[in-house]
Amino acid sequence: MTSCWLRRTQSFKTVEASLRVDALASARFKISRSKLVNFTSNGDVRVNWTTVTKNGTTLKTGDIVSVSGKGRLKIGEINSAKKGKFSVGTHSVFVGF
Repeated sequence: MTSCWLRRTQSFKTVEASLRVDALASARFKISRSKLVNFTSNGDVRVNWTTVTKNGTTLKTGDIVSVSGKGRLKIGEINSAKKGKFSVGTHSVFVGF
């Protein structure tokens, strides 16, 4: 039996008030920040393969965020936007059969 792994990426841009892991992950995976709190408290959120225990963890360019059952994203370019917000580019990688 031969398995074939397919890998596809998807780019996404969002404007957020902060660079916190809960803000960016909730925007990318389309789940509420309050639901992401449950993922964090269960140990299901990792940044650069290290389990995150605080929702306020600040992200930077190149960080990889993984949420169990939701996916993985890589933080791309971060720019300043209007009114003190941040424009953040992300790349999601999906691997499957």
